[in-house]
Amino acid sequence: MSNDSTKNDQESLFMQEMADVEPLKPDNKIKITKKPEKTPRYIEAEDSCYAIDDVFSDSEIIEDCPDILSFSRSGLQHKVVKKLRQGKFPIEHALDLHGLTVIEARKALVEFFGECEAAEIRHAIIVHGKGFRSKDKPVIKPMLNRWLRVVDNVLAFHSAQPKDGGSGAVYVLLKKSPVDS
Repeated sequence: MSNDSTKNDQESLFMQEMADVEPLKPDNKIKITKKPEKTPRYIEAEDSCYAIDDVFSDSEIIEDCPDILSFSRSGLQHKVVKKLRQGKFPIEHALDLHGLTVIEARKALVEFFGECEAAEIRHAIIVHGKGFRSKDKPVIKPMLNRWLRVVDNVLAFHSAQPKDGGSGAVYVLLKKSPVDS
């Protein structure tokens, strides 16, 4: 048998097997949202309302951190906090801090908050990891726990549901952006 006839036999066999296969529907594709453009006022962290004055030095991370992070400002409705905790708000923007140093993570967080404000994002997720690759204990997670509490525009945060990263990520609820007049 020649190579051409073998090739034709394989092709026809393949086509017979694929005859009743239906293509995937287009809504099964991953939807990638375009990252919000940064405006010049968010580039300088010192000028941002999200500047994080860190109470730790970068080498002095001594705080133990609970497995589940949770925080909400007083006056926030219980059902809103519950909905956040259950992961029922749509995630509009995400930040991954895996593998970053404390300094890089702080800078990324400031830029992230600027992007959220520019795009009027209210519901976000921040992946900080569980600290398995840290020497003694998690580094970014306790820092993020402290940083998020001091940022005025953070209304609440809570560790994510297992499907979204569990105790290695937090859902964040942000204040509505002020309307420019």
